[in-house]
Amino acid sequence: MRDNLVKIKSLQSKIEFALKDSDFEKLANFSTELESSVEELVTNSIYKDSITQDELAHLQNLLSSVQKYQEETSAKFKDYTLKVSRNQKMQQAYKQ
Repeated sequence: MRDNLVKIKSLQSKIEFALKDSDFEKLANFSTELESSVEELVTNSIYKDSITQDELAHLQNLLSSVQKYQEETSAKFKDYTLKVSRNQKMQQAYKQ
């Protein structure tokens, strides 16, 4: 379980950097990797019986972080698409 939590924590850091840089390609890859790591953790019945209070708190924090990532990603992607759209409109206006 510790290995999964360490991997998840590492992925959280990578996701935060990708969000900061608005690198949506890396963000998608890290998110997929995070999803599979969490799924592996949750589906393993051995972990269900031996989870500690500290690990449970960490998983609850992870849930909060994932929700925050979703909101930030949505906002950043919206801003990104607006910028791209504006740039395209400006380029078309310039060509005319």
